[in-house]
Amino acid sequence: MKNKLFIKHIVAVLYASMILACASPGNDPGGADRDIDAGGSDCISIRTIRDYTPLDDRSLLIWGPAKRAYHVSLFRPAMELRSSFQLGFSSRDDQLCPFGGDGIVMGSFRQETISIQSITRLSTDQADELLIRHGRKEPAEQPAPAPEEVKGAEVEELG
Repeated sequence: MKNKLFIKHIVAVLYASMILACASPGNDPGGADRDIDAGGSDCISIRTIRDYTPLDDRSLLIWGPAKRAYHVSLFRPAMELRSSFQLGFSSRDDQLCPFGGDGIVMGSFRQETISIQSITRLSTDQADELLIRHGRKEPAEQPAPAPEEVKGAEVEELG
């Protein structure tokens, strides 16, 4: 009897924590990523995609040829994006674009396609800044400033 009650409590806590996780605020479009063009309409050749880095549950960086970085925003959050180890792409042709129904395919058991809102090509500095902001890369160590010379009071000998 006590075991059943204990299991019910655990299930209730797990269910409540899942609801809280889904209700948490998502990516703030006016916040940290405001310097990235939210309406980017760049396209990527699917054959040239080399790697990806999830930033949060709604955006990721895709790496193309010659270490080109693209910021990809999705129309809705995808909780499995952060923990996924592989992604697929859904497109009518060999280009991944933010229009025409193109999307990211996730999930190993139940495959789900999430439409792409925007794709923006980034400079290396912009990509590094996004990685640092989202905790995917450590910021470069800044050298400590040199100590300033302090002029002290002159000492007179008493004699």
